[in-house]
Amino acid sequence: MEKQWAFAFRLVVLFLLLVGAIWLLESISWVVALLLVSILIVYILSPLLHYLKARFNVSHGLATAITFLTFLLFCVFIISLLVPVIYFEASELADRFPHYLARFQDYISWLTQQVIIFEVEEELRSYLMGLSDNIYHGLEYLAEASLSLIIGAVDFFLILFLVFYLLYDFHLVREQLVDLVPVNKRPLVKELIAVVDLNVGTFIRGSLIRCFIVGVITGVILLIIGMPHALFLGLIAGIFNFILYIGPYIAAVPAVLLSFSPMTPSPLLIILVYIAIQVVDGMFLAPVVLGRFIKLRPITIIVAILAGGSLAGLLGMILAVPVAGIIRGILDLIKRSPVYQEDE
Repeated sequence: MEKQWAFAFRLVVLFLLLVGAIWLLESISWVVALLLVSILIVYILSPLLHYLKARFNVSHGLATAITFLTFLLFCVFIISLLVPVIYFEASELADRFPHYLARFQDYISWLTQQVIIFEVEEELRSYLMGLSDNIYHGLEYLAEASLSLIIGAVDFFLILFLVFYLLYDFHLVREQLVDLVPVNKRPLVKELIAVVDLNVGTFIRGSLIRCFIVGVITGVILLIIGMPHALFLGLIAGIFNFILYIGPYIAAVPAVLLSFSPMTPSPLLIILVYIAIQVVDGMFLAPVVLGRFIKLRPITIIVAILAGGSLAGLLGMILAVPVAGIIRGILDLIKRSPVYQEDE
C-alpha cells in the first residue's frame, strides 16, 4: 500500500512539474524564441570557429571575435545589398497594386457570375462578393503590423548579443552538461549531443545552401521570362523553401496572384516554373545536401511541420524537422541499448 501511495505521489509531482514547465515556457516564450534563434546561428557559425582554431592555431577568444565579426559584416553586407532593391520593388508593387487589385476584382466578379449561373450556395456567393473587402482589411492589418519592425530591430540586436556569448561559451555549456551525469552514463550523453549536432547543425547549414540556390534560380528564371518583382519573389521562394514540402507552395501563391495581370506571363507558365524548380530541388538539391541525415518519411515531416507551426508559428515549422530527426536518433539509440536488445 505504501509503495502504491509513493508511486501515485511521484506521478502527481511529475505531472505538476510538467505543467509548471509548460507554463514557464509559455510565460517566457519571447526569450525562448530569441535563445533558439541564437543557438541556430551559433550552429551555423561553429564550423568557421573550429576551422580558425584548428587551421591557424589561434586562441578561442580570438577565433570567437573573428567569427562574430565575420557574421556581423555578412549581415551588414546582406542588409546593404538587399534593402535598397527590396524597397524599390516593394514601392513599385505598392504603386501597381491598385491595378492588380482591379484586375483581381474583375476575376472575382467573373467568378461570382459563374457561381450565380450554376446556382451555388448563397454562403459561397456572399463570400466571393465580399472578398475584395477582406483584401482591404488585410492591407489595413499589414499597415498596423509595420510597427513590429521596431520590435524586430530590438530583437536583432539582442540576438547579436546572445550569439557572441554563446559562441564563446557554447562548448563550456556542453561540457558542463556532460559533467552533470555519472561517469558511466557520459558516453550516452555524448551520443545524444552528437545526434543533436547532426540534426540541427547539418540541417540548418544544408537548408541555407538549398534556400540560397532555390532563391537565386527562382529570381533569375522569373527575370528571364519577364515577371515583375522577380528579385522579391525569388527572396520569398528562398525563405519559404526552408519549410520542406509545404513552404514552396506558400511561396508560389504571390507569384501566381501577380501573374493574373496582363503585364505578366501567364499563370500557367508561372506554375510550371515553380513546379520545375521544386522537382530540381527534390531530385537533386535535397538528396545531395540533406540526404545524408534526414531519414524521415515525407508524411512524418509534413505532420511534424504542421505540429510545429501550430505550437510555435514559423520558428516551430523551421525547427520541426530537426526535432523530429532528434527524436528519431534517440529512438535509434534506445534500440541499440543493451536493455532493448535483452528483450529481443
